[in-house]
Amino acid sequence: MKHKIYTCIEKDDKIITMLMHRTNITDWQQFTRTHFNLIAKEINKTVSSLVIENPMLISEFLLIGKDKVENIILDYQFGSIDDVIEHLDLTAKSPFNWISGKTLERYWKVENVKPKDLKLNVLLTYLGVPINDWDDWKYYSKHISSETEKENQEQKMDINEQPKKNIIFFNNLKNYYLGSYYLYYLKTDNNQRLIKTPFVIKLENNVIVIESSSEGQRYRSTVVKRMQNSLHVSCRNLDWDEDEIYLFNIGLERKPEVIFGVSITLTGKGSIPVAIKNILIKQSDNVASLDSESEKEISLKKEIENKQELAVSNYFKKENPSQLLFGEYSLTLEEFEDLYLDSIQPSV
Repeated sequence: MKHKIYTCIEKDDKIITMLMHRTNITDWQQFTRTHFNLIAKEINKTVSSLVIENPMLISEFLLIGKDKVENIILDYQFGSIDDVIEHLDLTAKSPFNWISGKTLERYWKVENVKPKDLKLNVLLTYLGVPINDWDDWKYYSKHISSETEKENQEQKMDINEQPKKNIIFFNNLKNYYLGSYYLYYLKTDNNQRLIKTPFVIKLENNVIVIESSSEGQRYRSTVVKRMQNSLHVSCRNLDWDEDEIYLFNIGLERKPEVIFGVSITLTGKGSIPVAIKNILIKQSDNVASLDSESEKEISLKKEIENKQELAVSNYFKKENPSQLLFGEYSLTLEEFEDLYLDSIQPSV
């Protein structure tokens, strides 16, 4: 069945009018690359004007990935998102290439194509769909990819074929851990700021699924498994080519309200490996209770009135300061010895 977004693009008045002056072909399956290049130009022109009016489309990384924006800032030593927008030259006669004709042609002509989330955001921006409604329109929110379905089936098979301990572990998850949580962790580029973001553990087709967001990007589990008494979760970034791994120490607790763990990912700047201390605090058994919530940053230097946020901030202040562990860049053995042989002398 044709995707709703594609249908609305085909019926858009501006695109129809533009095509009427360029071609007599009305079947999009018969369009050439030239036709799709014209459509892309119309979309890019409108989206550029909307970005000028709504800079948050860039600052929230809704149309361009976080890494790309930060690389532009670093490369050109910009001080703000406004500088990035000016650099993109959105008022030029040749609009910024938010989406290409080649990409549009593939979306319309390749069967079972899986659109990138940021490209769907571009199309939704062009159509004027409110951001709060984007998830209801998107391909990923309506269809699980065949690859994910395969992984879920493999996971189901694994659970059924596992020893009794694994069956008990996953039954415990299903019976006591489903619901909505807040995930708290320190920012990797500023350990005086906490991130607080919704984190959901739910059941889909008898399979445990975990969904979260991190600094504006969405994650969905591909592997959920038992590792001794810990919950191991591998998540795929739906907005960028990146994965994240969580390990939560849950044991067989039947009243989980506060759960501790770590995540392993890459820093936003420099893509350096980092292990981050995590806290999950359950808010509700209802997996949809935080659907309207968005990510929040909390300063550890300012007064905090929310009781839960205050407790979490105090925890991060009082605990071992090594809440973030970075994997430094590689060295030669000579460099390593020069750095550390003289820095710590053995006790006599």
